Amino acid sequence: MKIAKRLSFGLLIIMLLVLAAATITEKVAGTAVAQKFFYHSPLFVGLWTLIAVSGTCYIVTKHLYKRLSVFLLHISFLLILAGAGITWIWGTRGKVQIPVGAVQSAFTDADGRQVRMPFGIRLTDFHVEFYPGTQAPMDFVSEISLIDDEYGPTQGVVSMNNIMTHRGYRIYQMGYDPSMGGTVLQISHDPWGIGLTYCGYLLLFGSSLWVLIDRRSRFRRLLSGNASRVVAAVLLALGAFSATASATELPPSLPSDVAADFGDLYILHNQRICPFSTFARDITLKITGKASFRGLSAEQVVTGCMFYYDEWADVPMIKIKSAKVRQALNLQGKFASLNDFYSPQNEYRLRELVSQVLAGDDVEDRRGIQEANEKYELMRMLVNGSSVKILPVSVHDTLQWHSQSSSLDLPASLPSEKWAFLRNALNYLNELVVKKDWRSASAFIDALRRYQVKECGTALPSQARFKAEKIYNHLNFSRFLFMLLASLGMILFVVQCRLFASGKALRHPVVVAVNVVLLVALLYLTLVIALRWMVSGHVPLSNGFETMRFMSWASLLLTLLMQRRTPAILSFGTLVAGLTLMVSTFGESNPQITPLMPVLQSPLLSIHVVVIMLAYSLLAFLMLGGIMAIALRHHPEQVRRLHRTSLLMLYPAVFLLAAGIFIGAVWANISWGNYWGWDPKETWALITFIIYALPLHSESLPAFRRPIFFHGYMALAFLSVLITYFGVNFVLGGMHSYA
Repeated sequence: MKIAKRLSFGLLIIMLLVLAAATITEKVAGTAVAQKFFYHSPLFVGLWTLIAVSGTCYIVTKHLYKRLSVFLLHISFLLILAGAGITWIWGTRGKVQIPVGAVQSAFTDADGRQVRMPFGIRLTDFHVEFYPGTQAPMDFVSEISLIDDEYGPTQGVVSMNNIMTHRGYRIYQMGYDPSMGGTVLQISHDPWGIGLTYCGYLLLFGSSLWVLIDRRSRFRRLLSGNASRVVAAVLLALGAFSATASATELPPSLPSDVAADFGDLYILHNQRICPFSTFARDITLKITGKASFRGLSAEQVVTGCMFYYDEWADVPMIKIKSAKVRQALNLQGKFASLNDFYSPQNEYRLRELVSQVLAGDDVEDRRGIQEANEKYELMRMLVNGSSVKILPVSVHDTLQWHSQSSSLDLPASLPSEKWAFLRNALNYLNELVVKKDWRSASAFIDALRRYQVKECGTALPSQARFKAEKIYNHLNFSRFLFMLLASLGMILFVVQCRLFASGKALRHPVVVAVNVVLLVALLYLTLVIALRWMVSGHVPLSNGFETMRFMSWASLLLTLLMQRRTPAILSFGTLVAGLTLMVSTFGESNPQITPLMPVLQSPLLSIHVVVIMLAYSLLAFLMLGGIMAIALRHHPEQVRRLHRTSLLMLYPAVFLLAAGIFIGAVWANISWGNYWGWDPKETWALITFIIYALPLHSESLPAFRRPIFFHGYMALAFLSVLITYFGVNFVLGGMHSYA
């Protein structure tokens, strides 16, 4: 039994190192090299086979079948590995391009070989569905007919996240001919591998739940014990966070009420129709780093640039993070004006640096140069009006959106009155602004909005969504909230570490006060997430900004629900909520609300991200618990209590992580025809799962029975979570990267 144990866990640790090396190789040498020497190599498959065989031997010699829930949990992983092996040996996958009206009965696999199918596929029609009133694709739809002499003809529709199955072959929508003359389908034939893998997934979910409720399991024994009551009094002394307004003279702008009226207009922005206030907020955030500027609202900032562009071109409002760019622009501070980008000879000062970046040269601070150039382009497009697409016109049942500069390209077939209105609308409004005739300006803005409503019809978002988006745009308390939660969490954490040793408890009024703060923060984030959900039309979990905000929300919820049994979680949850909200807030200037790519329009995406974020929240609690235990290492009784609390959180954390990984695999199989592709994030998610699963085997790995070792391991193990989330996003890349 000892040989089987050492071989099983030894091979598993070797696999961790191999997987980490593979992701680094992919970053350095490319995906093809990583696949050749790692993921698709016989040695890699052989290592997994040895792990499965040695693991099976150890399960048998340890008589694990006597604990049925744990036994079935391990069998589920063997089924998943067996399914993956069958897929690797016998599965086939490839793509086929079919013009409308044509028939194809073979597809091309990854090695360029033609694979015959026992039926033919005729493409009867193909079309792209767009989001209303935009050119942003919502779905790709292929209407096909299967020609099968044995089973007869079959009609069907294939689109993103909507596959068709016939005789063990799965047909996926992969792409299309840009000329709209045909479609690209992916064909997958792997009936036994997928079936066995899915059985493993189902057994994994069922056995995981059984372990959590099984009275004989270690988790239930821990849960039934008395929870540690080790929370001490805390000093609620937060530093004051205040910002002083600039004493310099404000640039000219529209009155706040007129600017607010302008914010009620519709605009085409990020390939969707939204309030002008959204456009103004996004541009102001992107350029200045904040949603307002010198006490002016975002609407006042953007309309000021539009109507007073000469004055605003001299305003230092463009935040430059790169020291190299600041040097190139001859800046003394961190903010540049639009005119700072030009030399006395009217030459663009960053031209050479940008050219080097575009040429792929080795340039210092490439990202900073790109960001500064992007802000310059945004500002330039704003002052010349080319980005302000607020003039809709319906031409041959197709809705077009024009800016003042593109109105020169209006179709000549338009009625003369409409053509004149669109061509001169903003020029007339500019005249009213120059005259400071604010009443007439507001009246004209209202008339322009009525024209937009009439011209766009049902393409416009509902009034409920429009109002929800305006409310969302003015909820700017995230920065204050993360400062409050992070500060409170750090104070709670430090004070708890000092008072745990004395065994004191927090006074009830202090606990109530902290919980009130957490509850208010939870309600605020719930409102913000709900509004963003309503505005976007999908669960807001599609980028790093949204997932970090959700993780903050989940941390608050878990803290409020779990602190009665595990009081130490009060500081953990508060600190994690503050830090994740801080990361979300720092990234807020980039990820605007945009239409989802067709492949992301699946409910499994939301479930996958929610489950993973809940797991990450619990793992963050475990990391903080480990740090606290190390600080209290001279007080063994408190360390043992924290050990018990951490073990209680480790079980659901690992099971949620496993569930999230395999829900993502099911979604990938439905969308792409491949449930596992060894993408860097998939690989590091698996690494993280294995790392955190090891401490659950303390009977086999006695080192984890020692509380200090366990806590130190938990503190270091969180590095794998950071690599999985931030390392992949910002360094390793891959199709899961959404930095």
